Amino acid sequence: MIIESKGRIQDGIYAIGAAELPGYLLMGRHPVLFDAGMTFMGPLYLAELKNHLGDVNRLSFHFLTHSHFDHAGASPFLKRHIPNMRIGASPAAAETFRKPNAVELIRNLSRSLEEKYRDLIGNEDVNFQGLEIDLVLTEGMEIDLGAGLTCKVMATPGHTRDSLSFYIPAMKAVIAGEAAGVFDRNFTIHPEFTSSYKDYMNSLHKLASLDIEILMMSHFFTLTAEDARGYMKKSIDKTNIFKDRIEGCLADANGDRRSVVQKIFKEDFEDTGAILQDARPYLINLEAKVRVIAEGR
Repeated sequence: MIIESKGRIQDGIYAIGAAELPGYLLMGRHPVLFDAGMTFMGPLYLAELKNHLGDVNRLSFHFLTHSHFDHAGASPFLKRHIPNMRIGASPAAAETFRKPNAVELIRNLSRSLEEKYRDLIGNEDVNFQGLEIDLVLTEGMEIDLGAGLTCKVMATPGHTRDSLSFYIPAMKAVIAGEAAGVFDRNFTIHPEFTSSYKDYMNSLHKLASLDIEILMMSHFFTLTAEDARGYMKKSIDKTNIFKDRIEGCLADANGDRRSVVQKIFKEDFEDTGAILQDARPYLINLEAKVRVIAEGR
């Protein structure tokens, strides 16, 4: 089944915020929130955490799949309101959040949306001011969440070099960020190998080896049962097809990457209207994917 990532996913798992930018809350003795999207969403996440937890200080952990602005943008806001919450991310993400140019890029990408959603923000300070990681998460770590729940950390680079996925064995549930690709409005899978095609494929095969009944996607949707079980193979197939398409376009354009980006942008974004993303970040990601294939990474 494909369901909207909003509200109750199953007992003990909730999608908070908006389906476009869901944070996934796993309840239990030591509750954990996975991801917290763009800066302007901070007050909404905080309000929903209060609804579910009563006291937001019950939130023990906040784990990040990667360092992009639409997955960690609201994390500093939450940390300011829940200071004892431990933020976990990969070593590479911790390094990224310390870089002034990375912080400035997150601010820059967030600015126009903060203006657009000023009514949602109100008088709150949602500014991204960098982020200190409390708990460095590495491949194979298992975090005890209490009451028989553990969270297994998986390094799944390829979308970014700092990408992690999280597996909850007791629930056969996966939070993979964009390591597994994303759906458009027509439920077509779009691969997201913005740092390395080779790493991305290795990560997809690693995810495909899991026993999955719930796949919480990075934007809009959660998959359950047969849809969750069959997704990774479909994503692998789509990734191979998209690689071949980029290579064909590069050959036709005599290696002109800019014209390839423009062609794919027009065909997939402008002509179909199916992409669930704003144009600017989509173009940044598409340019990176074309570069990765052109350079054989």
